[in-house]
Amino acid sequence: MSTFKVLLDKRRQLKNGSYPLIVRIFNGNDRRDITLKTRLMENEFDDSTQSVIANHPCSKLINLKIQKTVLEVQQAILRLEIEDEVITSSIIKARVVKPKPRLSFSQFGYAIMEQMQSVGRVGNASSYRCALTALKTHSGRSDIQFKEVSYGLLCLLENKMLTAGLKKNTIAAYNRAWRAIFNRAINEELVEFKFYPFRKFKIKGETTAKRNISKEQIKAIAEMQLIPQSQLWHSRNYFTLSFNLRGMSFTDMASIKPEDILNDRLVYRRKKTHKLYNIKLTDTAKEIIIEYQKPGARYILPLLADHILPKTINERVAIQQAVKVCNKYLKRIAEELKLPVNVTTYFARHSWATIAKRMGYSKELISESLGHSFGNKITESYLDSFDQEVIDAMNEEVCKF
Repeated sequence: MSTFKVLLDKRRQLKNGSYPLIVRIFNGNDRRDITLKTRLMENEFDDSTQSVIANHPCSKLINLKIQKTVLEVQQAILRLEIEDEVITSSIIKARVVKPKPRLSFSQFGYAIMEQMQSVGRVGNASSYRCALTALKTHSGRSDIQFKEVSYGLLCLLENKMLTAGLKKNTIAAYNRAWRAIFNRAINEELVEFKFYPFRKFKIKGETTAKRNISKEQIKAIAEMQLIPQSQLWHSRNYFTLSFNLRGMSFTDMASIKPEDILNDRLVYRRKKTHKLYNIKLTDTAKEIIIEYQKPGARYILPLLADHILPKTINERVAIQQAVKVCNKYLKRIAEELKLPVNVTTYFARHSWATIAKRMGYSKELISESLGHSFGNKITESYLDSFDQEVIDAMNEEVCKF
């Protein structure tokens, strides 16, 4: 005869004096416990009613959990009786508590990556894929368990990647992705915190080199005589347009649609932060956009084919390839102009901010223009009231040659 009871397991008192809440199944001398993953103080549980007292803040939720588990135990016993099976406490518990498949670190990481991809977070998914590929490449293992991702392994991987010529910031990005996977696994109770390696392992990056050029050098790029429709010509145009759009990212620029422009203003939501931007087009920006506009085209710039949909892997791959090509020709432009650095698409945003700062504009106004947030809430509230004309005027001055 099988019976059960809801009780506090007083054999396992926690440091704060609470006890685990369990359903204990009895079958003769055989007994098994089903934990309800809840801890209660002795005065919070009523033994006579086998329920949480009413004045407990979570009494309704916990009591529902108790009722659900008790019902599952009753159903398991009934099914075993109908099936004329051997009934033991262990068998009843096995019918109620179905063990979750234990995913490895690698498997869980790829599962998160697929979830991100399914909801359009393609950039994050790509970062996880790169980090997991690096883990596989430099560990020499196609599958790694959570307990194997130790302080020692992280140190070994860091040394291997440095030896292979990877930059510190690239390694730091991989480590941050691995840390995020581990943190989520702990939150989902797939692994215990005691195995967390990032308590001791510190992620180390390095300060990147300045990625800006002067206003005179920006002007020299914008005014170069280049063969129309050549790759050099296109790359120069993309760079100049980005600068005139307050350092708009290449990814966002590639996705500009005709409907995003109204009354000489560009209104779009940045992919990375989802923040809304409203930018008055400078004369130079208007000229470049008019140059590329074609009736019926999905996008203004010829960087994405019309059939490529937003928030897809195909879009990200196409943009990455376009950035690679653009940077290749920007490098040639920099060499031809004898600039001291290899210019990339990132230089447009960094240069815009640096030039604005050198012209005397405040850090707060520049941050507002770039869409950055800042810690001072009073200042942030003040900036909320900035007239759009102030920011428009600043952009005109920064971009004026």
